[in-house]
Amino acid sequence: MVASAQSRPVHRVDPVAEQAPVEAKQHYVFEGSRDATTGCSFTFTSGSGNKFLKFCVTKNGNITQFQSPSGVEYLATTPAGEGYAFCDFDTATQYFDYAGYGDSGNWQPPVTVSSSKTKVQIKRTTTDGIYTLTQTITQNAGQALAQVTMALKNNIGGTHHVGLLRYADIDANNFASNNFDYTFNTAFGYNEGGNGLQLQHVSGATLNGAYSQDIPGGPDSCQIFSSVFVQYDMELAKGATKTVVDTYKAF
Repeated sequence: MVASAQSRPVHRVDPVAEQAPVEAKQHYVFEGSRDATTGCSFTFTSGSGNKFLKFCVTKNGNITQFQSPSGVEYLATTPAGEGYAFCDFDTATQYFDYAGYGDSGNWQPPVTVSSSKTKVQIKRTTTDGIYTLTQTITQNAGQALAQVTMALKNNIGGTHHVGLLRYADIDANNFASNNFDYTFNTAFGYNEGGNGLQLQHVSGATLNGAYSQDIPGGPDSCQIFSSVFVQYDMELAKGATKTVVDTYKAF
């Protein structure tokens, strides 16, 4: 090709310079509270062979280890990012806890409502008193999966437009470099020819969709970027509670 003789300036794109602000926006890491933790408070184990399942839950309701079958880990790689978030779109206020990727610093201490060999229920209220999130995390030995039920309640007057999500930084078989993809209901990360983990919508409020991106950090729930997550949209009237159900399962 022959170059043009025009004196028009050429705009040269620096891919590194262009990517830097994008990554800064997408790698949303913020340690806002000492409550954020990856430590296991509740551990669940069942099955054998391909149906072996072992996962653990923090005091805050994060799943920071997930192993299935035995020896194949998906979430524990440092900094072990998994958790929940929601945005009050009316005030652009976000509330999140992403375990190893920190939290938003606007949560009251968690309360363990109940626990057993197969289930734990954890309740958290925001420091402004507006919302209470109740999580019920259940071991399903028959299907070798962890079921996560999130019930979000509006404690005060007025209706609030809220987006609620579940997020995970998947490192299949402890490899940080994975393939990611998604359908409308399911987001997943995997190693080609190896193992994978899926986060799947089961039921609940209006589903905006499942998504995946090759970005480890937890997202700004008001301006979403993430690794793997399922996100819901809801209108919460005074005293109303809306519930969503997701599952984690290896494949």
